[in-house]
This record gives sequence, C-alpha cells and structure tokens, in this order.
Amino acid sequence: MSFLKNHINLFLREWKSALSDRNFLLKIVITPGLFFVYSAITQKLGNYVEMRKGILLNDKLLEIIPSFDFSFFIFILLYSSLTIVILAHLHKPKVIVRIIEMHFLVAVVRQICILCIALEPPIGMIVLRDVFLENTVYPRYSPLTKDLFFSGHVASIWLYFLCSENKMIKYYFGFATILMSFMILSMRVHYSYDIYGAFFFTTIIYFLPAWVKNYYLAKSVMQ
Repeated sequence: MSFLKNHINLFLREWKSALSDRNFLLKIVITPGLFFVYSAITQKLGNYVEMRKGILLNDKLLEIIPSFDFSFFIFILLYSSLTIVILAHLHKPKVIVRIIEMHFLVAVVRQICILCIALEPPIGMIVLRDVFLENTVYPRYSPLTKDLFFSGHVASIWLYFLCSENKMIKYYFGFATILMSFMILSMRVHYSYDIYGAFFFTTIIYFLPAWVKNYYLAKSVMQ
C-alpha cells in the first residue's frame, strides 16, 4: 500500500513539475492536434496509394517463412506493448511526451516513404485487420495493402525499445520486436525490406535530435 502511495505521489510531483514548463505544456496541447491533421490527410492519401500501380519485389526470405494468419496476436502485441510502455513511464512525463513525438515523426516519415516508393503487396498476402487504425488513419471501408515501406507495426515496437528506460522492459520490447517482425512476415503483410526500413528510419529519427544538438554544442565550443 505504501509503495502505491509513493508511486502516486511521485507521479503527481513529476507531472506538476513538467506542466510548469511552458515548452512541455505546448507539446501536450499541440501534438494531439498534429495527429488529428495527420489522420485526416492520410485517409485521403491512402485511397491514392491503393489505386496506383506498384512494383512486385522478389523476397527470398518470405519463401522460407511459413504462412499463417497472426492478425489477432499482432493486434494484442501492438496495443499491449503501447500500454506497457505508457504505464512503465507514467511517472516520467518527458519520456511519455518523447514517445508521442517520436510516434508522430515516424508516422510522417513513413507516409513520405510510402508516397515515394510504390510497391505491390507480396504474393500470398493475408490482409491484416486493425479496428483502431481502420477507424483513424486508414481510409474507411478499405483495409490498406500497399502501405508497405516501411512497417509501422515493427517501427512502433522498436520505438518503445529505444525509449524505454527500464532494463527488463527493454528486454521485453527487444523480444517483442523480433516476434512482431516474424508475424508480419508470416502474414506477407510486408517484405523483409520493409522490416529493415522500420529499424533504420526509426533509429535515425530517435537519435537525430541528440546528434544535431551535440553537433552544434561541439561547434559552439570550437568557436
């Protein structure tokens, strides 16, 4: 009981302190609005992506992975992972906001990649249904099959791994990322290249702010 009380007090103290920061408060207010705008835009772009002609890739890795419908398990893994990363860092408001910001940036970069790289879905694709996404960012009444490069599901779990500050939870997300990648490939929802792209772009997006900051700090010191 005392542990719970201490945790609640820590939560209230940290959030009170964070909300007193004007920049943090602006992020809390603005970011949900940006997601709303993004959702409205992607619903329109999704129809265009589905209609255009793309390239069918030859992916040797898909030939050796057995095919199976993991839709239910993918749904559970994705949203349980989101719940875990939020609950684990609920007393760290800056981490929570960082996760939200990174989610938005990854989503924007992914949408740009999808628009720039027209692909046809892999042969034998099993359509992945997601009730939440189909009623937010996806076009209504038509699950997407050509939003391929790169995998948003793998990018999300990998992002949670990068953002997590708890060692045990980091281990969990490392395993969850591997499991998600396997299930996505087993359903032929993505090419293996889409999985590699998810790791590459998410990692770059996560570390880029620190790299830029360190660059300008080093530059100012040299001057």
